[in-house]
Amino acid sequence: MLLVVVLMASVVQKLMSTQFMSGDFYYYMFNRGSLFGVFLNFFPESLAIAKSNVQNVLTLQKIDPNIKESIIIKDVFPNVGVVSHVFAWVTVVIEFIVAMALLWKPKSTWTQLIFAMLILGILFTRLETGFMGLLAICGLFLCNNSKIRFLFVLIVMGCLTLIVTRLGYH
Repeated sequence: MLLVVVLMASVVQKLMSTQFMSGDFYYYMFNRGSLFGVFLNFFPESLAIAKSNVQNVLTLQKIDPNIKESIIIKDVFPNVGVVSHVFAWVTVVIEFIVAMALLWKPKSTWTQLIFAMLILGILFTRLETGFMGLLAICGLFLCNNSKIRFLFVLIVMGCLTLIVTRLGYH
């Protein structure tokens, strides 16, 4: 029940955040290379744009805010604004579906697989290692299937490894 409350609170918080629902959060993260950053290495021109955007943001942070300087963030790929808006809505819908599945049939194999996919999806887009490790531990307690339980153990071990090596966001 607590896991469902946490996921539903996340859904409500995202729905109430105009910055998130408009896609601005993901737009900023995409253009800084914080989302799908590993995959940017395969696209050198997009990686160069992301690095330039990060440098511009860092330069802007050093400037006196009273001067009212601004920067223009370049898109790392075309239509990133539309993609970020759709990505925000898809995130909310998937979190809601997982919360409802956990409420309806928490021990179902399909529910556990969807929950594991949610955790892995968040880990692949952005290394939220600490919270995803805790969610995987919750999935471990709910799971009866030994293969899915092993998947949750691997997720927890991977998150712990990333935390110890100081990679990711924990």
